[in-house]
Amino acid sequence: MPLKLSPKAQASLDNVVARFKAGNLGPVYLKAILTRDPADDCPMAKWSFRNQVLAYLQSGDMDCRGYKQWQEVGRQVVEKGAAYILAPCTVYKREGKGKKAPFARGPDGEKVVAFTYYRAIPVFGVSKTEGEPLPEFDYSPAQLPPLADVAKAMGIDATYTPLPPDRYGDANPDGSAVRLGTHSPATWFHELAHAVHAKIEGGLKGGQVASQEIAAEFVATVLMDLYGYDDHTGNGWNYIKGYAKDPISAIGKALGVVEQILGALAV
Repeated sequence: MPLKLSPKAQASLDNVVARFKAGNLGPVYLKAILTRDPADDCPMAKWSFRNQVLAYLQSGDMDCRGYKQWQEVGRQVVEKGAAYILAPCTVYKREGKGKKAPFARGPDGEKVVAFTYYRAIPVFGVSKTEGEPLPEFDYSPAQLPPLADVAKAMGIDATYTPLPPDRYGDANPDGSAVRLGTHSPATWFHELAHAVHAKIEGGLKGGQVASQEIAAEFVATVLMDLYGYDDHTGNGWNYIKGYAKDPISAIGKALGVVEQILGALAV
């Protein structure tokens, strides 16, 4: 049974539901992402978007390097389980036969490409290494957002860090930690909702599960209203619409979980 909501939380919940039903939505705005400190000489930051995402999804780390690269900074890979990125390999046309034949040249003297293929390169996340400490960079906001103390008391570790360009944040399926690639309070509330939901359920399914995403985003929209931040209804509606053809119906189905999450946060 969900905990009883405070009058303010119930008012914000009712307000957001009413606005969604009436189509009275706020503007849609973009979030600023965290970028790496210029002094943070992490090789992964120079990789392609695709390789950053591949390495992160496989390792859960935003600092992945090759075996020798870790040795160069005084660290040693101590756990098995490489992540794999893709490196392009180009084969050029040659005139004549054999490897000793000269390269075929284009009109401007450039080598003529025969074909390009990709090969898998193993890399290892920092969590699989030990050794010399790496430079530490603090990406936390000057003032932590509301409910940071509540999250800590619930055993939810929150970390601000640059993430791959395709995401603003994520939460561990067991609810033990959230990572945030932006200072946006809406993202904090969304990922916090995931973590609390996981605590309630004893774990969540990994990946983008529609019911979980709808509940988390609606909680975030309610909390944005409750704490007086920028109107998040436009962003919330668009996000939920990406997971449900009928957002109003989907929100109705999610309300029980939403109330449980808000009740657990004791807002």
